[in-house]
Amino acid sequence: MYYNLLIMEMHQRKIQSFAKYSYAVTLPIHWIKKNHLEKKEKNGSSKDPAVNIFENPDGSLGIFPLKEKIKSKEQIFLLELDDLLKQNPNIINEKGISLILISYYMNGASGIEIQSKQPIPKEFIDQIEKTQTRLLFNWNLNRVSSRKLLIKNIFSETPENIFQEEIPRYLRESFSILLWMLEDILTAMENEDYSNLQEIEQQDQKIDRYYFFIVRQIRTIFENPQISKPLNYSHKKLIDLRLLAKLIEDVGDSLKEIASTLFEMNEFFNEIALRDFLIQYFKSLLEIYSELADHIRKNVVERAPAMGLNNEMMQLIQKFRFKGEKLQADWFSLAPNLGVIEDKHTFMEYYKGARLVGNLEDIFKNVFDFTNIFF
Repeated sequence: MYYNLLIMEMHQRKIQSFAKYSYAVTLPIHWIKKNHLEKKEKNGSSKDPAVNIFENPDGSLGIFPLKEKIKSKEQIFLLELDDLLKQNPNIINEKGISLILISYYMNGASGIEIQSKQPIPKEFIDQIEKTQTRLLFNWNLNRVSSRKLLIKNIFSETPENIFQEEIPRYLRESFSILLWMLEDILTAMENEDYSNLQEIEQQDQKIDRYYFFIVRQIRTIFENPQISKPLNYSHKKLIDLRLLAKLIEDVGDSLKEIASTLFEMNEFFNEIALRDFLIQYFKSLLEIYSELADHIRKNVVERAPAMGLNNEMMQLIQKFRFKGEKLQADWFSLAPNLGVIEDKHTFMEYYKGARLVGNLEDIFKNVFDFTNIFF
């Protein structure tokens, strides 16, 4: 607690006037020494130290030591596979390496070096490759030898290569993938050709990769003020973008499960007369999410908060509510048909049918989660 109080200490300084248009404040001596900004003489000449000053979105100023060259901190962590196996002999069977890689990736590691006294099992390497390919954007696996692996980030987060547009771009791309998934499901149901629905899992994996990358970027910006201030991201905006990324990822997961259920059980849904309802449902979802896409393109960039009544958004919400009430009424109208079906299906068929309806409901509710971010 004492340490935190020192960190949060406020330093009040008088503003001094020089000439007509120049103003100055003195800096705390302990901060000067801490950042090695004392004036030093070298070879008979001296060089005045300097600082970077950034204006924050709230109008305050941030002051940071000026580095002649900002170097990225390469955090390559060493993992001893033999030690991991001692701690958990089943780590390979349980595919525990996936969670380990995600943890290091999300916390900003530049890479991981894995060593073993014995040849590293192929099954273990395959698990790493699958996780790296599916989830870890910009991470590459290099097999240094049979006993050593290097998984390294090819993108270094420094002020020079983290750009204002990077996070919004991947959010827009992720939402575009959601629209493609909705279109593919609708097309499959209209044409009664479900063979391509298995490919939706690959689209969801791409959203997952973008999601982990976006979260990694946001965490890096939060932790490095020399990145966040030049990019002019407020903390509020970063939190909104983080929430938006999670919502997109959740909808992608739901659509992946829906596509899998329809692929396996399309005959069952035809038999219980759900196909026409599902087609209409996905038409409505596609129309709603297409409208949301336009608002997301405008709202993922930094903008002034729109406090008070947002008439455009309220009209959109009322429109979505009306569509939801219509879909709900259509669903209840199916009840008489469902009641006369002969009980010849398995429990799992009914369970998966209920899961599909639950996922459809979640995707519609997510619409209003998206609109909340726009206020």
